[in-house]
Amino acid sequence: MGKGKILFTGVVVFASVMAISLSTQASGGNCQAKLVGKSYSCNDNEQDSGPHSFTSSFETGGISDDFDLFYGGADYGCSCNTLGSVEVPDYDSSGDEFECIDTNNGFLINGKIKGKKITGQGTSQFGDSLIFSCKEM
Repeated sequence: MGKGKILFTGVVVFASVMAISLSTQASGGNCQAKLVGKSYSCNDNEQDSGPHSFTSSFETGGISDDFDLFYGGADYGCSCNTLGSVEVPDYDSSGDEFECIDTNNGFLINGKIKGKKITGQGTSQFGDSLIFSCKEM
């Protein structure tokens, strides 16, 4: 590969990273900035146990280096989803999508923020599923 192609590739990669970063900043930061310090009133419907209501909150200082979801005595380690590509990832940068995992119960939750609401789904290590919807309190 010639110097011109290498330079062009470097400029394209840099421009892509800057575009992702500016997009994240324009949307008010990553999802952690939107969730931490807030509590939610939620409803879910679990595959084997049916619907129920619960309260959850997002805080720092738990098992995750980023932030945690606290629900029913469980501490789910969370991170905002990654943007970019395999070649140029922008880890923990999504402004509206996140994942949390409870390693004690083997449960993974995927969520999406829209205004003062979060929605999503989850699955256990055994393949049991749930769907949920929450409103900020």
